[in-house]
Amino acid sequence: MQSTAYKIYTRSKGAMPYPLRVRPLADHLSLRERIVERLRDAILSGDIPAQTRLREPELARRLAVSRTPLREAIRQLEAEGLVSTVPRGGAFVTTVTPQDLEETYAIRAVLEGLAARQAAGRVDPEQAAGLRALLDELGQKTANYRVYHEAAGRFHEAIFDLAGNKRLQAMYEALTRQVERLRKVSLAVGKRPDTSLREHRRIADAILRGKGAEAERRMRAHIEGALGVLRRRIRAASQ
Repeated sequence: MQSTAYKIYTRSKGAMPYPLRVRPLADHLSLRERIVERLRDAILSGDIPAQTRLREPELARRLAVSRTPLREAIRQLEAEGLVSTVPRGGAFVTTVTPQDLEETYAIRAVLEGLAARQAAGRVDPEQAAGLRALLDELGQKTANYRVYHEAAGRFHEAIFDLAGNKRLQAMYEALTRQVERLRKVSLAVGKRPDTSLREHRRIADAILRGKGAEAERRMRAHIEGALGVLRRRIRAASQ
């Protein structure tokens, strides 16, 4: 007999009871999704460096999973641009090329600049308090670029939420994994989190004052600054 946790019956008059299968919230991620999360986190953090070959037998053993969901997870990471598969050569963690960088950040500057412009003037008092709270959190995390990186991502996501443009947000989400990867690389440089915090404060100030053009300009300047850091990092790595 099925558990009531998995069975819901319609009670509409004249309708035949129809079972709807619902997974418990504690099990909301499939095995493949959990593997994707674990490998994605390792790639984005640099624990699995670029050009590393993902050897299925070793990964399956380390993760204590079968190779079928592991292969499915690797295909998902390939779709996200974090892994590439070489015919008869295996799957490898991708390397960010100068072209990848320029293309990603050109698109990012347009999308995030527009989001900042559209967010300006739309912020109610509760949303304003939330944005300020995010800035306070960022200010407490500049000493550790890894934790700062996570909070910075939420700051940028908050601006898209404030803009209220679902199509714009969907376009940005297509870039999310590459942006997340590159943001972490840029924040690992010297005092970049301190610089980033100052830039975030200027962006938020313009948004909260309803200055759309200024918010867009400051956002684009922020992204250009990160791009400059990344250009230097990639240039140095290639020498």
